[in-house]
Amino acid sequence: MSNTDTAAGTQTKIGQLRQWIQRLHDEPVDVADDVDLIDAALVTSLQFVAMVIEIERLHGERLAPGAIRIDTMRSLKAIDAAVFQGA
Repeated sequence: MSNTDTAAGTQTKIGQLRQWIQRLHDEPVDVADDVDLIDAALVTSLQFVAMVIEIERLHGERLAPGAIRIDTMRSLKAIDAAVFQGA
């Protein structure tokens, strides 16, 4: 868990998303903020859709269609900047 995962004793949205990705795997995986989730096979193309739905759940609202681009969804850092911090 990185230092961006907790804020004032509560788990951040990006920390919750990190745990969601980790639960996709049978074996423990490290999900660094800047790792490419697709290239590292942490999220498959089918799981990508479920990940977008989870991001919307954590964000508390639907994402604008223009916000769902591969470059804004490639890493936790990119997701945080485009969705959670950009809100």
